[in-house]
Amino acid sequence: MGGHGGLNILLQKRWNVYNYENREKVRRDEEQAARDKQIKREEVRKHNAELRLERLRTAKGLTPLVKAKAKKEKGEKEEEEPELKNSGDNRHINLLEGIKIFDPVRETEKRKELLGEREG
Repeated sequence: MGGHGGLNILLQKRWNVYNYENREKVRRDEEQAARDKQIKREEVRKHNAELRLERLRTAKGLTPLVKAKAKKEKGEKEEEEPELKNSGDNRHINLLEGIKIFDPVRETEKRKELLGEREG
């Protein structure tokens, strides 16, 4: 008696991982999970961007947008925002102002002059 024999009823079982319906269900679930993950990632990115903007606004002395939105919702008149803490001066800020920087060319010239005076 050759052959395997018997009935192949595996394809009819609902738990069979190779059933077309089961494969489609897994594919749909994975697509939905990917969409949910993308939406959550976008929400987190947007929230982080809003937080950074609020920090920058408070650092510049401007009213935060959260307070401005709350006032608009309450119907209060919005105050005019102050320009900047530095009285509207938008010039370049020199962070190294007042710091003496070592200049090797000048130092070499000074040494030569000092050595020339000592020798002469």
